[in-house]
Amino acid sequence: MADIGRASSYVVREGCMLSTNKYRNLKLDKGNSDVFVVIAAGGAGHRFSRELPKQFCVVDGEVLIRRTVRFFLSFDFVSGIVCVIPQEFKEKYNDIFLDVTDCRLLPPVFGGKHRQRSVYNGLRSIAAYTPRYVIIHDAVRCFCRESIVLDIMKSLEFGAKAVIPIIQPVDSVRLNGKNVDKSVVKLAQTPQGFHFETIYALHDKYKNLILSDDASLCDLDGIDVDIIEGDVLNRKITFASDINREIFKTGFGFDVHKFSDDVNRKLYLMGREIQDCRGLIGVSDADVGIHSLVDAILGAIAENSIGEHFPTNDPKYKNADSKIFLRYCSNLLIGKRATVVNTDTTIVCESPSIRQYSSDMKKIVADCLGIDESSVNIKGKTTEGLGFEGRGDGISAYSIVTVKQIVT
Repeated sequence: MADIGRASSYVVREGCMLSTNKYRNLKLDKGNSDVFVVIAAGGAGHRFSRELPKQFCVVDGEVLIRRTVRFFLSFDFVSGIVCVIPQEFKEKYNDIFLDVTDCRLLPPVFGGKHRQRSVYNGLRSIAAYTPRYVIIHDAVRCFCRESIVLDIMKSLEFGAKAVIPIIQPVDSVRLNGKNVDKSVVKLAQTPQGFHFETIYALHDKYKNLILSDDASLCDLDGIDVDIIEGDVLNRKITFASDINREIFKTGFGFDVHKFSDDVNRKLYLMGREIQDCRGLIGVSDADVGIHSLVDAILGAIAENSIGEHFPTNDPKYKNADSKIFLRYCSNLLIGKRATVVNTDTTIVCESPSIRQYSSDMKKIVADCLGIDESSVNIKGKTTEGLGFEGRGDGISAYSIVTVKQIVT
């Protein structure tokens, strides 16, 4: 039988969908309801196109297989976990779990040529424990929710022989060149739960087949498969691009400059020249608004401060147009696979009035960063005569920036 792809399809049977209540207080009797977990991690990950198979790569600062194991160790009713891994990565596996002392994590077993054989090897390794239930899960689905596992266990306790989470396809479905009613097609996920004796016997019976999930064996033998609601976030990492995630990060910036006594010194705020106002003291054009914004962008992408990128003792920045700093940040953002979502700058001064220039300022900032003007906000505030700004000694500015970054 040919491999049928990344997700099997099931037709929803009337009345078999359980509610999504989170049975957080579910306590199984360990005397006769032992639950073991088989984590399928035996693949070579050829489609992943990385030096390491995907299960040994890092996602959000943690090795993927370790994250999955940690998830299942969080359930008190789990009596044992076995990972099925490629034999050549045994040493790597041992290094990953070197500091894990929970005795429920059993020694790994080695996988076979196909997933079907790998899972069978995992089931054989725990058969001596005579578990009542077994949960089979793909290591590369590391974003599973607690409620899915609890719903599976509740369904098994209610008498189901096999339980799987499913989701509704969002895209149109075509089969043999024709559209299919996607409302009757469901995508199967893991974890999948079974009575151990049932699924072990099926794996033994059909051990030479190549199927994409374990519930397919139940179909071959006419065993009903109950379904619960899955989760689109419980995705299977298959390609390198699957570990790319969008995260949002925020940076804060502040700057202040004194007014200059040089009558020829021009005032620039957010890249806009302001006529009939004293300029500010600084190595560059002393654009306090842009400087605060640059610091906020650098903060959002963890690139230190403006002074480290543009040292004040470097003569090439003498009287420099601060817009070059913004354009520099734009290139930094590209290199960091980040884009600006929103900027918000407050310029604090008694004079000039910022409102009359804010439209021009927004356009300048948007052009320098390559973003839409709707993502730029600039406003002015006074201190009602109080403090440094209120005395007319200078101008300060505060900026907050939100960026969206693709991380692996």
